[in-house]
Amino acid sequence: MTDSADEMNEQHESEFVDEEEAEGGAAALAKLREKLKKAVEQSREYLEGWQRSRADLVNFKREEALIHHDREARMTSEVIELLIPALDTLELAVRHSVSDKEKNGLEMIYKQFLGSLKNIGVEKYGAVGDSFSPHTYEALREVATGNQEQDHTVESVERSGYRVGERVIRPAQVAVYVHKEQ
Repeated sequence: MTDSADEMNEQHESEFVDEEEAEGGAAALAKLREKLKKAVEQSREYLEGWQRSRADLVNFKREEALIHHDREARMTSEVIELLIPALDTLELAVRHSVSDKEKNGLEMIYKQFLGSLKNIGVEKYGAVGDSFSPHTYEALREVATGNQEQDHTVESVERSGYRVGERVIRPAQVAVYVHKEQ
C-alpha cells in the first residue's frame, strides 16, 4: 500500500482505544486529544489549500478575461488602422465635393462607414470646442485667443481621431487655442 493508505489504516485502527489504554484513562484521553489536534490541523491545512486553489482559479479566470479583451481590442485596432486611410480619403471627398448631389452621396457612404465602425466599438472623435488632451490629440499648431474660456480647446480638426474604448488607434490632429493677454 501507499504511505497515505497506511496512514489512513493506522488512523482507523487507532480511533478505537484498547482496553488496557481505557484503564489508564488520563493517558488515553491525552492521546485522543493529541489525535484530535492533529486532525483539526490537517483539516485546516486542507481547507486553506482548497481556498487558495479556488482564489487562484478566480484570479486566473479574471486575468484570462482581461487578456482576451485586450487581444480583441488590439485586433480591432489593427484592422481599423488599415481602413483609416480610405476613411480619411472619403472624409476629404465629402469636404471638397463640388455638387450637392455628389456631397450627399458621399456623406451617406461616410456615415454608413462610421456607423459600421461604431457597431464594432470604434469611435471617431475630435470636434471644435473639445478640451485639448495630449493623450488623445496631436496639436499641429497654436492659435492665439483673447478669450480665457477657449484656452486649450480645439480650434479646428485637421484629421479625425479614432479609438476603441480607451485605446487610441490614431490621435486627432488639431489646431489648439492658447490664451494670450493682448
